[in-house]
Formats: sequence, C-alpha cells, structure tokens
Amino acid sequence: MIDSQNIKKISWGFFGFLVFFMVFGSSNLKYFWQAFFIMSLLAFMCTIYLVYVCERITFYLSSILVAVVGAFSYMACTAAYVIGASFWGKTSIAALMVGLFPMGVTLLTYLVLANGKSSFHPFEYDGIKVQPRPQNKQKTSAAYSPLLVAGATTLAASIFTKTAGFLTTGMVGLFGMLAVSVTILFYARHIIRGLRTLRIQEKTMPTPYTFMQIDEIREARSRWWLSRLFKWVASWRKSPGA
Repeated sequence: MIDSQNIKKISWGFFGFLVFFMVFGSSNLKYFWQAFFIMSLLAFMCTIYLVYVCERITFYLSSILVAVVGAFSYMACTAAYVIGASFWGKTSIAALMVGLFPMGVTLLTYLVLANGKSSFHPFEYDGIKVQPRPQNKQKTSAAYSPLLVAGATTLAASIFTKTAGFLTTGMVGLFGMLAVSVTILFYARHIIRGLRTLRIQEKTMPTPYTFMQIDEIREARSRWWLSRLFKWVASWRKSPGA
C-alpha cells in the first residue's frame, strides 16, 4: 500500500541509497565531485517532488525503479570504465565506450522486458485510483533478493581484492553489479509492463492515474509545512496580480 508514510520512507530511503552508491564512483576523474554535487541536487529535488507534490502513480513508481536500477548500473559502469582506463587511458574514447557498456545492457534488458507479453497485470483500479496488486509470496528457494546478490557481490569483490588484484576485482564488480541490475528488472517485469500500459492509457485520459490512497496522502500533505509552501507558491504564480 502506498500511503503518505510509505511515500516518505520509500522516497527518502532510495534517495540515500542512490547518493550512497554515487559516492563510490571514479573520484579521481576531473570534475567528478562537481558532477556528483549536481546529480545529488537533482536527485534531492526529485525526491522533494515525489514526497510533497507528485500525484501521478506512474511517475512515482518509474522514478523509484530508475533510482534503484540506476544505482547498480552506475556502479557497473564505473567498474567498466576503470577497467577500460587501465588499458587505454582515462581520456580515451575506448575507455568511455567500455564504461557505457553496462548501461547499454541495462537499457536493452528494460526494452525487451517492457515490450514483452505479460501474463499478470500488477495493478488494481478504482476509477483513476491505482495501487499495486498483492502477489502471492514466492517460495523461499526461488525468491532471491537483489540486495542479497549485491551483498554477495560486495563480499566477493573484497575477497578478490586481496587475492587476485585490481583487474579481477573490477571484473567481479562489473559483472556482479550488472547482474543485480538485470535481476531487479526481471523481478519488476510485470510492474514495468503494467506502467507502460498505464502510460499509454493516460494519453487519452483528461486526468492521469493517481494513488489509491490519494485522499489520505492529500490530507497528510496538508499538514506538512513544505507541502503548504509549494501550494502557496503555486497559487501566487497563478494569481492575476503576479
């Protein structure tokens, strides 16, 4: 259930998750920290919007999915770039292309899954109100958490760092994080296809789909001072004398 408290917890949790992963980029690159600051600021602004303003469930869920998959894909790209730079140099086009390889694989996986035929529609409706449909719990043997895979990858990388050296560690990080990205997309394939269907339907709708608990979310936001500030700014801009 996506209510006001879950919106707060999930949005800020994934903001911290994303920024944490961005810190582990190639900090020795020129302008890395400037880019890190800009990306963190953009992520912060997006989180503020999701928590205090956003009422479109398609935008909210898509943003969360991008944050999670993007974090692991970013780490895979960083590892790939470092490996490429060790062979061709930091400023070479070849190193840059190698660094973009994991992102290309992730995007290709997303496109294949998004355009696939779904056997399960993950949302239930009440007019324009939508919420994820409850799913039966998977068997423990089949429900491998992507976070567990990430933890195993980190542990393997730390072991290889001591025993096999820099190159092997980079390869473990590259393929480990790429595997996590693809695994997350695979587990979210029904959500991805469902969101695509909702976005197509929204093109012919006067009002986009919103949260099933939108009334409770609006009531909670009316008590949050930052939400009231945004409403005041919006009303001031729309006033005739502005």
